[in-house]
Amino acid sequence: MYYKIFFLILLITIISCSNENYNESNKKIIIIQGICSKHPYDTDHWVEKLKKNIKENHNYIDKTSGEINDQIIDFSYSKSDWKNNYLPQDTLNSVNTPINNLEKIYENYPSSEFYIVGHSLGGVIALAGVAMSEKISNQTKSIITISSPIKGIKNTDENTGLRRLIELFACSSSEDKNNNIWDDLDYDSEIIKSISEYNSEKTRVYNIVNKYDLVVNSKIAKIEEKFEAFCFEELDEQFLGLNHSTILNNENISSQLIDLLLENKQIEDKC
Repeated sequence: MYYKIFFLILLITIISCSNENYNESNKKIIIIQGICSKHPYDTDHWVEKLKKNIKENHNYIDKTSGEINDQIIDFSYSKSDWKNNYLPQDTLNSVNTPINNLEKIYENYPSSEFYIVGHSLGGVIALAGVAMSEKISNQTKSIITISSPIKGIKNTDENTGLRRLIELFACSSSEDKNNNIWDDLDYDSEIIKSISEYNSEKTRVYNIVNKYDLVVNSKIAKIEEKFEAFCFEELDEQFLGLNHSTILNNENISSQLIDLLLENKQIEDKC
């Protein structure tokens, strides 16, 4: 009799632990980079530093994209497959293409809960995704946008010329003339309108800006009346640094941002 009770308790414990591990592996972080991003070809990219932080401080598992127990998902702009590496010029496709890729990730993990880090264009994709797709909205627990033009840009903006120079020199291609990225980022586009009209309470959203960012002005990178916003004053130490990804290259700040994303641990506004 005692043996039966012992084995019953043991079986319940094993099942409980198994479910706990399963549930834990179902928490996934998606990292969406911005225009002209060169990861994974650049091994010193901020994505690698961020992934290392997540693995060491939060014990998340990083496997090949598409594996069932992968918890840190590298977002792909590839038209052919969301699990493929992409070329920098692929980031210039219409925003609808990466939103479709984002939805395919959710279809691959229908029982998972997601946390999204969206840098620059990545933040636009994340917010437009939850605004335009019920599937993405239902499974997304929180989003951090970092230096993202979520209010849209105008052709007359002082930074637009600089962004076009970045596009020209960093990831230009023969297909550039046909891409719709700048139309999608226009302040009056359907993509930007979907973000401004998004009111769901299912997903926590935080807008992070860098006061010294020379690529995306902090005024168009936060919607303070709807989302919590936090500002930093970080300067790039490199010559002619644009301060666009400096926040993510700062290990201390990036660690705080992941704590905010996963655990809602508040951070101090530095501006």
